[in-house]
Amino acid sequence: MQPRLLEPGYRFRPPRPSRFWAWALSPLRRRIYRRTYGVRTIEIRGTEHIRAALAGGRGAMVAVNHPAHGDPFVIFEAMSRMQVACCYLAAWQVLRGWWGLKGWAFQRLGAFSVDREGTDMRSFRAAVEVLATSGRSLVIFPEGEVYHLNDSITPLREGAAMIAVTAARRRSRSGGPALHIVPCALKYFYLQDPTPQLQDVMSRLERRLYWRPRVGRPLAERIYRYAEAVLGLKEIEYLQSAGTGPLPDRIQRLSEHVLSELEKRRLDRVSREPVPVRVNRIRARIMKELAGDDQPEPAPEALEALDRDLGDLHLVTQLFSYPGDYVAGRPSLERVTETLDKFEEDALGAVDAGARAPRRAIVSFGPSIDVTEHIGGEKGPARPAAGPLTAILQQRLQEQLDRMSAGAAAPRND
Repeated sequence: MQPRLLEPGYRFRPPRPSRFWAWALSPLRRRIYRRTYGVRTIEIRGTEHIRAALAGGRGAMVAVNHPAHGDPFVIFEAMSRMQVACCYLAAWQVLRGWWGLKGWAFQRLGAFSVDREGTDMRSFRAAVEVLATSGRSLVIFPEGEVYHLNDSITPLREGAAMIAVTAARRRSRSGGPALHIVPCALKYFYLQDPTPQLQDVMSRLERRLYWRPRVGRPLAERIYRYAEAVLGLKEIEYLQSAGTGPLPDRIQRLSEHVLSELEKRRLDRVSREPVPVRVNRIRARIMKELAGDDQPEPAPEALEALDRDLGDLHLVTQLFSYPGDYVAGRPSLERVTETLDKFEEDALGAVDAGARAPRRAIVSFGPSIDVTEHIGGEKGPARPAAGPLTAILQQRLQEQLDRMSAGAAAPRND
């Protein structure tokens, strides 16, 4: 999950796509998705849908779910194979590192940064410009976080739809072709059984709780026993006693308690919007206070309180990524592995659990959504049109994932 982001230092990095550097960096890019993320094969489906969306002569928005850390590299490869020129919206933290070389390389591949913690108007305008005038497509991950949910879509943020509505209106005013959003479902399947590695991770987690590892018991049983113990500890910390009942209800109850207390303290109101929206709003308020624009630097006690609240927000985000019945609903190898990946990152401090065994990735494009049918005229704020458009996109992505799960056994190549 996303770190708590106490460190300042964001600066907008615009896209600087280069055909030469895209070609020169392709061996490194392929090595990363193969060696680091274990992706041995990439199957591309539904290419006719993205071709149709591009028929007007300008780019489309490609909206992708975000189940794993290696998703950008898989999508880079898919777009490269189809020879679709793209720019990519990426969290600014992704572009940091390697003494500036990482950001430089990503920019040459067409990536540009966004500050998800606030209102990053420079990034918003750059995204609109890509879609309105550049002739390139824009790839965006509207979930905003890696939730390790290979089979489920979490509530999408409205930013992608707002970009699309604004760009569609600009195209309409200039007489350009209609803008389409192409839903792109990304899903992974293991080619080899990683159960021995999973057993080892599960034993490490149990030892962290001073338990004897329950070697020989089904992994799903061990996962739920561990989850109930950790959740109980957090319930005692925040609610003074461990809860009872189904895990999804207990997770929702704890999350709502922590989130509503933060909203009362920081926003003087309690919202009923989706959890990611509420988390972002509170985090933006905290980051504004930390930045100290036109205000004296917060006192040490205030800084400690801000740090504590950021920690609580991180807990809410973690809780949101655990539906509570994900493995029980369908105890597939992928769901068990994803849950242990999250446990390893959240409880054992792994930055990226990586790949347990070789995998195949399926990139499936669905029928496009004509944004002009949802923009509500050429004037007025984009947000009223963005809500229904976001709901349609979320439904389309979930339907695609469901079909992929039902027909996963038969590989295809387009």
